[in-house]
Amino acid sequence: MSRIPRHLIDEVRDRTDLAEVVQRFVALTRRGSSYVGLCPFHQEKTPSFHVVPHKHLFHCFGCQTGGDVFKFLGLMEGLSFVEAVKELAGPAGVTIEERELTADERRQLRRRATIYDVLEEVTRFYESVLWTRPEGAPGRQFMEERGLDQETSREARLGYAPGGWTTLLDHMHGQGFPEQLVVEVGLARQRAQASGHYDFLRERIIFPIRDERGRVIAFGGRIVTGDGPKYLNTPESTVYQKSKVLYGLDLARPAIQRVDRALVVEGYMDVLSLRQAGFPESIATCGTALTTEHMRRIRHLTRDVVALFDSDEAGAQAAERSLPLFLDAGIQAWRLDLGGAKDPDDLVREGGPEAMERALANRAPLLEWLVQRRLETHGTHAGSQSQLIETLLPLLAGLSPVMVSGVAATLKVNEAALLQRLQHHVRRGPDGPPPPPRDGWQPSREMVHLSWLLVHRYEDVAGLVARADPDLFDPHPEVRGMLARLVAGEPAAAILPELQDDGIARTLSAVVAREKLYEPDEAVLATCHILHGLGRPRREATLAQLTRQAEEARRDGDLGRVRATLAQRAALVTLQGALQSALVHEHVAEFMHLMTGDPGEE
Repeated sequence: MSRIPRHLIDEVRDRTDLAEVVQRFVALTRRGSSYVGLCPFHQEKTPSFHVVPHKHLFHCFGCQTGGDVFKFLGLMEGLSFVEAVKELAGPAGVTIEERELTADERRQLRRRATIYDVLEEVTRFYESVLWTRPEGAPGRQFMEERGLDQETSREARLGYAPGGWTTLLDHMHGQGFPEQLVVEVGLARQRAQASGHYDFLRERIIFPIRDERGRVIAFGGRIVTGDGPKYLNTPESTVYQKSKVLYGLDLARPAIQRVDRALVVEGYMDVLSLRQAGFPESIATCGTALTTEHMRRIRHLTRDVVALFDSDEAGAQAAERSLPLFLDAGIQAWRLDLGGAKDPDDLVREGGPEAMERALANRAPLLEWLVQRRLETHGTHAGSQSQLIETLLPLLAGLSPVMVSGVAATLKVNEAALLQRLQHHVRRGPDGPPPPPRDGWQPSREMVHLSWLLVHRYEDVAGLVARADPDLFDPHPEVRGMLARLVAGEPAAAILPELQDDGIARTLSAVVAREKLYEPDEAVLATCHILHGLGRPRREATLAQLTRQAEEARRDGDLGRVRATLAQRAALVTLQGALQSALVHEHVAEFMHLMTGDPGEE
């Protein structure tokens, strides 16, 4: 139960402009009394995120996330409900008068607040040592040698832990903090042979780890002089769970949303070097493997992730382990070839931002990289290839036909045969026996919206859909048949009784029952956005394939084939840009001409 009276919560909500709060994070377009934009909680190209200020609610029809302004701010900034109410109360001109807390609640709040106070004071102490004291000279020298400038270092709040067994403890004691609190956050350890404690981090450059609100919650320390482990990290605590935290995310969030991409690296220095080199969308795990919770946090911001693992065997194994997580989260993951560099930090220090740009331009899907790696391990003869395919089937299950097609090309096997084998694997299940019957076809958001438009805005969109390439649509034969009948003008009531797949029938029924999705003046442009989204995976797969072909031709010394392939790739990149430009400027006729090659009607 909230500690804030209900009437005050309602007053804050009523006085807060929901659209203004949302627009801090999402670009919105006004449509009547509501607003629409691209959902911040899942990756999309057609706006399905609706903000209804007069009802004080937001809702995404794509991922079904919705709620009030407190829910939105909580999701975007990692706030609890009470924290979100307090955050908005001041600007709304509402004074929060909380009910009397229980003794236990007071203890819990005081303890949590005090931990943040301890961590903030420690951060300031380390910063002071680094920038103003002689003991910080090794840290300053380290940053100079690594080419890290002051702006980047200060933005990340880097510090230096001086030598001495109780230097930090003595400082914290002088500031009035109990020794036990320093122990609790992992910055002091019990002496083995005597009473008392000693500083955990000594003679190390310090990387404060912050939550998504920018509050320091832990520390990483890198040795710069003497012997010992290269990195030490403070342990987990009531405010820090490393499986949920991504280093640098508080600073990277705006850039990730702006460029619709995240660069996931392994180390603190990789993040800072890339940020300094002009890639502020960089984030890192905190000394642990990627987790499903990390994926959830990334997925809120983007579904396009470049995994920059180290180029050694450990980095390759980390990339392999992460692939199923990316696939399960619906994230398109890419792998970079770092050339002779050990890690991204080395790459940009030795080759500058240009080296990183070149690597990004030649990125390869992580799935295809893994297939190629497995292929090199297993060999190419028929027996080993069949065994390799068997190990890959669990990864391929559920992927789009376009992605499976890319794997078939990498393996140099017949695509139809691979699809047939994959279907057999799905039918029998991973352990042999057939799985329980599914509830039928599962629609994508694009197919639901396209069906709705054909049912409710037929006169506006049927001609556009009829001109589109049928291969853009879901490959299920009954789905294509349903779409063809809708395009032909048949009423849904006549189609429904003849559908054999429960999932397709259920989807069409829901589409018919959904009275409002796009206004008449939105229908044509929405259809174009959907067609663009359906065609994008195929175009991106072709781009990746042309990049590989150009690289193969370059290795073979076939300059003519290199030029021809790069010309094809450049033409496709130009087409991508032209399609996007046509959508932005709402040039429907131009967009359909680019999609189909048919000039159509103005």
